[in-house]
Amino acid sequence: MSHSHDTEAHSLDGLLAACSKAGLRKTKALVSALKVLASAEQPLTLHQIADSPDFDVDCDPATIYRLITKLEEHRIVRRIGFHSRAAHYCLREGHHQDYLICRDCGSIEVLDIACPVEHLEDQIASDCGYSDLEHELEFYGRCGTCK
Repeated sequence: MSHSHDTEAHSLDGLLAACSKAGLRKTKALVSALKVLASAEQPLTLHQIADSPDFDVDCDPATIYRLITKLEEHRIVRRIGFHSRAAHYCLREGHHQDYLICRDCGSIEVLDIACPVEHLEDQIASDCGYSDLEHELEFYGRCGTCK
């Protein structure tokens, strides 16, 4: 698993086309949020998205939350850390990533390992007749700063 981003999967035009297909209006806030997420090396909190230099629109937190939630509903953005204090968001990517999450501070690390359950996903899809199957693999613990 690589930390490098696939520029095709993250092209702004491709993301905007997916948003348009989903019925989302092309607003300055939408374009800014997509730019921030496309250039991020790690999943980001809503606060980090809003504070990014690439997010060059003046939006209140509720507007950003609604925008990111809509992107999540339309499967353009993935929410990570359902059980941690602060949810993080990233673009859905061409390759799968697994995460290590601190249950105290909520920090998230991308695990740079081969996914241990990818073969299981294929088997379940085959055995159960499902298509477009995906999984979330998140490990929770206490980071070095919090322990």
